[in-house]
Amino acid sequence: MCFAYRNKGTNTCSDFAKYLHIETIQSKESGSYLCYMRYLLLGGLLWAQQDLATRTLLHKYDVKFWWLNIRATHLSTQLGPSWVLTRLVVTAPELDTLAFELHSSLTVDSVKVDGQQRSFIRRGHTVRIPLSPRPPQGAQVEAIVYYRGNPPSTQSSLSGIFNRQSPSWGNQVTWTLSQPFGALSWWPTKQILSDKADSVWTFLTVPLGTRAGAVGTLEGIDTLPGNLVRFRWKSRYPIVYYLVAFAVAEYVDYSFYANIPGAPQPVLVQNYIYNNPQTLPTFQAQIDTTAALLREFSLRYGPYPFWREKYGHMMAPFSGGMEHQTMTTQGFFTFTLTAHELAHQWFGDWVTCGSWQDIWLNEGFATYSEYIALQALGTPSAARNWLQNTHDNVVSDPRGSVWVSDTLNDGRIFDGRLSYDKGAYLLHMIRFRLQNDSLFFAILRQYLATQGGGVAWLNDFRSVVEAATGESWADFFQQWYYGEGHPIFTVRWNEAGGTLWLSISQTGSWTPSVPFFITPLEVRIQRIGAPDTSLRLMLTQAVQTFAFSGIGAVSNIQIDPDYWILRQLQSVQRDQTLGMHSPSQVPKLFFSPNPIAHGQTVLIQTPTEGLLAVYDMQGRLFHEFSTTALSVYWHVTLPAGLYQVRWIGANGAQATQPLMVLP
Repeated sequence: MCFAYRNKGTNTCSDFAKYLHIETIQSKESGSYLCYMRYLLLGGLLWAQQDLATRTLLHKYDVKFWWLNIRATHLSTQLGPSWVLTRLVVTAPELDTLAFELHSSLTVDSVKVDGQQRSFIRRGHTVRIPLSPRPPQGAQVEAIVYYRGNPPSTQSSLSGIFNRQSPSWGNQVTWTLSQPFGALSWWPTKQILSDKADSVWTFLTVPLGTRAGAVGTLEGIDTLPGNLVRFRWKSRYPIVYYLVAFAVAEYVDYSFYANIPGAPQPVLVQNYIYNNPQTLPTFQAQIDTTAALLREFSLRYGPYPFWREKYGHMMAPFSGGMEHQTMTTQGFFTFTLTAHELAHQWFGDWVTCGSWQDIWLNEGFATYSEYIALQALGTPSAARNWLQNTHDNVVSDPRGSVWVSDTLNDGRIFDGRLSYDKGAYLLHMIRFRLQNDSLFFAILRQYLATQGGGVAWLNDFRSVVEAATGESWADFFQQWYYGEGHPIFTVRWNEAGGTLWLSISQTGSWTPSVPFFITPLEVRIQRIGAPDTSLRLMLTQAVQTFAFSGIGAVSNIQIDPDYWILRQLQSVQRDQTLGMHSPSQVPKLFFSPNPIAHGQTVLIQTPTEGLLAVYDMQGRLFHEFSTTALSVYWHVTLPAGLYQVRWIGANGAQATQPLMVLP
């Protein structure tokens, strides 16, 4: 899910919308903002009202199939006579009572279980069906709930179904948006993330002249008596409850096909756009970019998961988008919004977070995909602006973790600064630590392959990262995921006699959580009479001093100029006393020969045992190895060019020396 206005402090209504998921509409005519409280209490109130006994009953079975047959109109949220069939398998030793979640404002007419009429009990927002005889573990059960009525009103109570006239285009629309706990307000369901149905059918009976969009493939449209039509949508992919959706309006169908890497056939891109002479011409060019985004994400993440069915959009008058599986509900089509919702088809739909505590696995990944899309298909300045704005939003507050501790507060679940932007930056910092884009995207593909069609928790992703790198990432996730805040740096530097001295002090922005962060840090060195070069330091202490020989005359330094990590800079200044009284402490590296030809062996003499790392002049890591002796012979296979060889001793001392490789 994404709301469009992400620059905090620019609009009170839109800020509130991002944090509490309040409906926001920008009128094309007046530019005014109309706020509708959508989920203010929905997650906490409705979910908390389900007593422990009901939650226990819901965990006694596994959903296999949903068939929704709904009578709806574009003029109101009222539901005519409708029914939902659920096929399930009993997972408890026996099932004495079958339970579904359904809002108390909806009327249940009758219930059938395995073709037999059954009595039922309404309790709060649940339907309970006593069963006798009791189906044993492993038994298959088919239940149909017949219902109708008026769901809770959008403006006066809580709802997952809405009706509104577009202020920009004049079209009246009924649409659903159920994340996180709103599905029960329009259909009898089971709102547990870990229980995906294997497939879903959505049959929608609507007025003649309208179209109804939903999940999956449109397998037919039936003309019915009474000026009605029925749209039959079928999907045969696993799906979680909140991604089941529909929208009804006077739409036109604007469809095309996209060729994507890894799919044996073109993917249908089916768009339900308002039937207004100006709507499609306004958005067509933006909608067409969906094909390029499908190709780019398929290249990065693996083939679009639902290629056998479709991807598409159905318009609704709200300021953002919701990643309903195979058919996003979207208010408009800006580049980053479309990219965000499409990326959710991989991260959120194909692999869904197993707990709202780990919503980062949905929203952080989709948000970072905006940046990936801008890098590939946008301009360098647009990508940098996105990164800087996202960075500045995260560090605008010293507190807050990506991990969600209060899953009954959907304002916290969908916190734009933490779940979205800081979550995105976690991926950016993983990418920086890896220094290998091929490995970074291979990790994402492996995660999707491992968890595809199911749910995941943080440790599922962490396990993939650790398996791919052979390293422990415990400190990283403890600090950046569970911990709060970010590092604040105070940097002093000096260059004297060809040696660069750096003193870096760090404190956490919220020290009760993380006093200081173990993190790599890029330092760009601006030199006199030579190109800029970069150093990549590993900070493991609150205060560290580094000395680098062979750098040359330095005019200035920049700390993390490309926004690779979350940080604030207290000060960066030259201190001409730094290093002046410690010339004997400057560690030295010696090479023989230097320059050296490609394919020859170089002798490297180091002050002590430690780690050697070889970087090009853009700061890219080419080679890294440990030394257990003071003299090391190394066979050089690097391409011709100038490199920086950096030694890091066990005590944190460092030295850098240039190495010229000849053809």
